Amino acid sequence: MIWRARPDLSCEYASPAWLRFTGYSAEQALGDGWSRVVHAEDLARWLDTCVRAFDAREPFEVEYRMRRRDGEYRWMLDRAAPRFASNGLFLGYAGAAIDIDERKRRELVLARALERERRLRTTTQESSRAREGFLASVLGELQAPTRAIAAWASHLRQHVATGSEAADSLEAIIRNARSQGRMVENLLELSGHGEGTPARPVDAPLLGGVRVLVVEDDAQARELVLKVLRVAGAEARAVETSADAMRVLDEWRPDIMLSDMTRDEDGYLLIRAVRALPAERGGCLRAAAITGNADSGAVAAGYDAQLAKPVEPVALLATVARLVQPAGV
Repeated sequence: MIWRARPDLSCEYASPAWLRFTGYSAEQALGDGWSRVVHAEDLARWLDTCVRAFDAREPFEVEYRMRRRDGEYRWMLDRAAPRFASNGLFLGYAGAAIDIDERKRRELVLARALERERRLRTTTQESSRAREGFLASVLGELQAPTRAIAAWASHLRQHVATGSEAADSLEAIIRNARSQGRMVENLLELSGHGEGTPARPVDAPLLGGVRVLVVEDDAQARELVLKVLRVAGAEARAVETSADAMRVLDEWRPDIMLSDMTRDEDGYLLIRAVRALPAERGGCLRAAAITGNADSGAVAAGYDAQLAKPVEPVALLATVARLVQPAGV
């Protein structure tokens, strides 16, 4: 579909093919009539392309939708070049509009298919990452109690007679717990979440090098917690009151704080005071509440975890082992 335009962009000629396609008469196409068949959404881009080319006197091409005589819009590829007189005078442009609607529709179908494939791939990848993250989280949660079981069973084994049924049972518990621990570590490494984490020797203390501050006013309960922690290799100190705990924090930097929550509001006041400290003085200290009330709201108050009272040794060791890990691990 051939056309010619004057230097002012007005149409001076439209071929019979152009007229048949649009249903316009030659008179209707002349001047600015030809712009009326351009789709409203493409008109600004079509005009901008033409104006820039006319001003620069350079060839151009543009894709747009043109209205056919039956009202259907079809994609066109318009290519044009400037015309000059023999003396160099700019005469306007000559161009040809080519129907590329079928090609554009195929491209659109392909683009939509590619977009659906991209979204499906993205969804699949996100789902896979979520599953892997969930698996790693579950495995990570298994690590601490598994090690705690092995550590406490090893301690108990030292206090029963060799060859007794209790000793054999404890040996089986220790053996199975260590086996499960190795399985968890291997699965974490396989999933890519255990890389860079040095393997813990089988007989290494569960809490070796970990400093724990215990705040408990009941002497018997305090001694039990200290014993369990020290059996696992932790460096543990205990105080009776929150005031004592704040004084200890001025001179000692524990990794974990365990605080009894049965002392009225004292446990809540303690965690608030700790969280108000600067980070270098213990404000980021990981802490667990020991309470007999499952709905105590300890975590909401600022504690990182909650332990039921009376404390079970394995649960205590597992909680401390989990809290001592860097946040997010």
